[in-house]
Amino acid sequence: MGSNIVKYIFIIIVIGLIGFGVYKMVKNQEEIVPESLDQTSTITTIQTDLRLAICGFDTMNPILSNNRNVQEISKMIYEPLVTLNEAYKLEYCLAEEIAKTDELNYIIKIKKGILWQDGTELTANDVKFTIDKIKFAGENGVDTIYASNLAAVLNYEPIDEYTFKLTLSEPVDFFEYHLTFPILSEKYYANEDFYHSEKNNQSVGTGMFKIISVDSNIIKLAKNEMYWNSAKNPMANEVNINLYGSAGELYNAFKNGEIDVVDVKSKNVEELIGSIGYKKIEYKSRDYNFLALNTQNEVLSSSAVRKAISKIIDKNNIVASCLGSGYVASNFSLDMGNWLYTRDLSIEVNTDEASQILQNDGWEYKNNRWTKKIDKRTVDLAFSITVNGSDETKVSVAENIKNQLTNMGINVTIRQVNREAYFASLESKNFDVILTGITCGYSPSLKTFFGANNLANYAKNEVAEIMNVVSNTSDENQLYENYNKLYDIYLEEVPYIGLYRNTDVVIYNQSLVGNIKANAFNLYYNIEKWYRQ
Repeated sequence: MGSNIVKYIFIIIVIGLIGFGVYKMVKNQEEIVPESLDQTSTITTIQTDLRLAICGFDTMNPILSNNRNVQEISKMIYEPLVTLNEAYKLEYCLAEEIAKTDELNYIIKIKKGILWQDGTELTANDVKFTIDKIKFAGENGVDTIYASNLAAVLNYEPIDEYTFKLTLSEPVDFFEYHLTFPILSEKYYANEDFYHSEKNNQSVGTGMFKIISVDSNIIKLAKNEMYWNSAKNPMANEVNINLYGSAGELYNAFKNGEIDVVDVKSKNVEELIGSIGYKKIEYKSRDYNFLALNTQNEVLSSSAVRKAISKIIDKNNIVASCLGSGYVASNFSLDMGNWLYTRDLSIEVNTDEASQILQNDGWEYKNNRWTKKIDKRTVDLAFSITVNGSDETKVSVAENIKNQLTNMGINVTIRQVNREAYFASLESKNFDVILTGITCGYSPSLKTFFGANNLANYAKNEVAEIMNVVSNTSDENQLYENYNKLYDIYLEEVPYIGLYRNTDVVIYNQSLVGNIKANAFNLYYNIEKWYRQ
């Protein structure tokens, strides 16, 4: 009887131990493997390191570096007051709150309890220190990509340990979007020459990874165990960043499976990497090219003429004939993926409709040309397109547009000018139509196109009212409503015609798993969910 009791107790203990072991295994797997994991993955196949690369390394100090690879990787180590999501929408990061008290003044509340990777606490003094170093970089003979972010900042000072005040010299639409520069630690750089410090390569940050070591071949990062944002607990324990002297070396390393992710220009992908053995994500760049139509021109002052022209120009033909891979047709400055690009603004090519629009506007088509009586004069539908003659690509695009319009009886001449004359024309708006381009900002501001003194000399009271509203509100419903009003007017009035924009590509090895996304602001969204198998 006694031996049976001992046997039962032994069996119960064994079952309990097995159950506890199974519970721990499942619990550990839940902690290590989030929902984003590939369902075929197991604990034993997950690699807890990521492998990235930098070509032409300069410094790990994100304010001083002019290297795109460094700037992207630094977002894992250093953080801004505000950041942008995949739709270029503003999200608070180190800032708890930003209040616009009037058109020139902003109060910024810093989140409390955020620790630098050396254990000291983030304060408003760190914000002042960082702005100082950006504002005075030029005076110290250093270029920083963040200089333009703070160009309009006149005064700045901490109010208390966690509150900061900024005053602008002039109003800036969506100024909060300029606060995406990384914040650095004042205490870390105490008694250091910031611009030339030997400590620049291992500066502490507040991000999810910290720098462990930097040598001539590799930079090693490790998970920041003090990271404040518990919602972003990286699966990777370390990130190894290989350093290369040339793009060729980097691409070869990727082909050899030594790097997980590379950003390349899409038109060179297959030429540089081949076409198999990797996955890719193509995203629209910030480089946007368009036609500005001078709405003060006698012929182009008619919105009907401008609308007809927009229905004749085939953008896909331009891309296929003049540009090729690495470009896509583009309809508007915000169509790079901005959250306020609320609907498709593409204009369908329809030459029959274009002809009808011109006829309704009083134009007559005869002998392969359009004419109209204006102030008792017979006027041809004719204008010139100004283009920078040193830019062969844009000259080719202008010629393509000319041919498309000429085939429809519109008399177009190409005005090729040198670089200096081209920019003088832009500045003075001395053109009929100009083929130009901009690097779009991250904010949804449309001041370049619809603000005072815009490129097309376009003025309309309703548009001015809309621009005033969107410049002075952060209410999303008001923004959506007013941007849609603006889009209606844009499609009807056509002061500009979007043409094309460049595209870039992120390529990654097939062994890399996770919710991998990229845009022009950040190549490494969701990196906390990435892993290798």
